[in-house]
Formats: sequence, structure tokens, C-alpha cells
Amino acid sequence: MKNKRKSGLKWILAIWFCGISAMADAQVTESLKAIGMENIRCAQTPGVTTVSFENNVYRSTYTGVGKAIDACLGSKTKGDLQLVVLENRIPRLCINLPDTLTAAYRNGEISLTQVYQQMGITVDTDAAMKALKNAGQEEVPSAWKVDLVIYPDLFLENNTFDELYTYAINLNPAVEMALWKGGKMTAQVILPVATNLSGEMKRIRPGIIALSQDVRFRHNIFGKMTVGNFTNNRYGAQLEIKYRTNNGRWELGGTAGSTGFSAITREDGWYIGRKQRINASLNASYYEPRLNLQFDLKAGRYIYGDYGVRGDCTRHFGEYAIGLYALCTDGEINGGFHFAIPLPGKKWSRKGFFRVKPADYFAWAYGMVADGEYIEKQTGKKLQYTPNENRSSNFYQPDYIRYFLIKGRQQKRKNRNKYNLNRLVLSNDENYEKEKFIFRKCIDVCNDLQHNSPYILPR
Repeated sequence: MKNKRKSGLKWILAIWFCGISAMADAQVTESLKAIGMENIRCAQTPGVTTVSFENNVYRSTYTGVGKAIDACLGSKTKGDLQLVVLENRIPRLCINLPDTLTAAYRNGEISLTQVYQQMGITVDTDAAMKALKNAGQEEVPSAWKVDLVIYPDLFLENNTFDELYTYAINLNPAVEMALWKGGKMTAQVILPVATNLSGEMKRIRPGIIALSQDVRFRHNIFGKMTVGNFTNNRYGAQLEIKYRTNNGRWELGGTAGSTGFSAITREDGWYIGRKQRINASLNASYYEPRLNLQFDLKAGRYIYGDYGVRGDCTRHFGEYAIGLYALCTDGEINGGFHFAIPLPGKKWSRKGFFRVKPADYFAWAYGMVADGEYIEKQTGKKLQYTPNENRSSNFYQPDYIRYFLIKGRQQKRKNRNKYNLNRLVLSNDENYEKEKFIFRKCIDVCNDLQHNSPYILPR
């Protein structure tokens, strides 16, 4: 009899726990839905609530992460919180919020800034994804949703004596669609707006038309395979593999590919060359968190057969990225600058399966030398596989995200204090003016009484 009672009690407790867990899962999911997150999954394990989400709404990575953290903190979760940040359904980061931290915030003992300072951010997502293995289907899936993205394009070269610049201004709309996990399709067309060049540059032509597949292996190893039509009149296939440390400061990897010539001609239309060229490189990157500096070093064989080394130094100012580069290829030295700046529109919500939006960022690079060997042999040329390739978009660096989350909160507090101070000053000024007005009215009334009354008021 006692055993039956104990067994019944266990079943009741299990059902109660499952009910509480289901309610917590639903609340977290609904909170993330409310701010527009996609590919949401939630799982409860003993002492831990694990959530995965993908930001396809907010322009900056750290803004999307901050909104998701705020939404989860506003939900009634039990135990530690684990947030997995996805890109194209591939895990990129894991954010850890211990229960002591979440409880202190919910009780008003610490601020959101202190949460950002004390939370853990790591590239290692293996344990978190294992917890989500049996979490069920994703809520608000991004698969098969279409974006029409308008990319601005600017080309400048100073390589002639009779003209200061050769230039081309284009609009490059692209249809982008997420497919299966890690899969993405891109189809872009280049629409010339203004140019002083001739030939292909004056014609409507294909841009990046590609099918890509991202994969993630254990121990922070990422891979990507892309096939299609790329920049610099090349088509073919590219393979990329890289390793990131847990703190995301070091990144090591390599690329290899085989490409041929692709161009729109007046005689043959879209001409596809058969001759293939092999390109390959070894890459290293380091992020210095105190100054938000990113150092990149690349050595290898470029797409037209030349061998060289390139070094970049980029400073991140929130969503702005400005950098310098130096290049040595086949004995020739070049250098220049590049930048990526945000375009208007911090948030673009999806209301269906089709969305039209401008590009999130405008990226541009300028080389000091654009004549001689660099024109004749097309040395130092590299490929771009995606239209949104720049140093600000999808930048999942833990130190960068933490720093600018904290800085954003501090700036908001500063603006709020300034606003309150201005209101206080204005309020005091208004009270002073009211008191001054009332005093003047009293003087006027007294003067009227003195002039109109038979009695003389004492001075």
C-alpha cells in the first residue's frame, strides 16, 4: 500500500513538473516570437532552460542578442538560462545566464548592464545543442521565406591620365531564400545606373547567383561550400573551413576553390569559359577586445594565379567598421582602406513569406594602385560569395557583442538622465515664469485699485 502511494506521488510530481516546464517553454517561446525571432526551440533539462533563436529582424547582431536576452529575462524560467544564437539555423554563440544572476535581476538587485557584464558568452555550443536535441520542431521557421534585398554598388578606379576616375554606380537587387538547415539560395542581378565605362559595365548582367551550404562540426569547426556565379567574372565552387577559439578572439582556417571566366558579351550573350583556375589561401584572424581591433592575415594563390600576402586592420565602432589593408602579390605592393556603414532601417519585420528591404550595410574598398600589373594581370583579386559580405554583418564575436551591449545601455542611461535634467530645468523655468506672471498680475491689480479707489493704498 505504501509503495503504491509513493508511486502515485512520484507520478503526480512528474506531471506537475512537466506542466511547469511546458508553461515556462511556452512563455519563453512567445516572448521571442513577440520581438520577431525565428527558428525558436526551447528545452528543459534539470536546472537549465535552453533556448535557440535566429535574428532576421534587427540589423545588428548585438541588438538582436540584447532583445532576446531581455525577452527571456522577462519570462518565468527556472534554473540557469542558455541562449543559442543561430545564423541560417547553424549555432554561432552560446550565452549563459546562471540562476543567481537572473534572480538578482528579476528582484531588482542588479541592472541589465550588470547582467551583460557577468553573463557568459562562448563560441562553444556543443552542450547546449545536445540539450536541444529532443526539443521538437522549430517555432517560426525561416525556411523557404524570400527576401528581396536592394544592394547599392559603387566602383571607382583612378587608372587613366585623361580621366580622374573610372566609375560605375549600380543597383544590385538580390533574391535571398533560406532553404534547409545551413542551405541558402541567392540570385542577384546588376542594374547599371551611371558609368563612364563601356562594354559589360553598361549592360544588365547577373551578379552573385549561388547555392551555399553551411555546416558546423564539434569543437568550434565550421565549414561552408558554395557553388555558382561570383564577383570578378568568375563562376565555380569554393570550400571554406575554419576553427574558432571558445572566446572567439582567434580564428584559423583556409579556403580552396576552382573557378572559370563568366561574362555577358554582345556576341555570345552569357559566355562561360571552360578553363579553370585553382585558388587557395590560409587565413588567420585575431580580435583585440580593449580597442575593438580586428587583425586579419591571408596568404595564398589568388583567382588569376598570382601569389601574395594581405594584412588587414579593422576598427569596430558599433555597427561601423573602418580599416586599412596592405597587399603584396607577385612582387607588387598595394594598399588602401575599406569600410562598412549601416544603412537606414534598424529593424525589418517579416509579416509573411516575402519581404522587401534595403541592404543592412554599405561596404566599399579602395586601392591606392589600380594600374600597371594590377590591371594587366588582375593581381590580388578575391571572390565575394554573398552580396552581404562585409565586416559588420553577422559579426558574432563575443567581446564585441558584450562591449557594445554595455555601451548601448550606458548611452541610453546618459540620454535618459539628460532628458530628465532638461525636463527639470524646463519645469523650474516654467514655475519661475508662472510665479513671475502671478506677481506681475498682483502689482497690476494693486495699481488699478489705487487709481480707481477713493482710498489711497499705503506704499
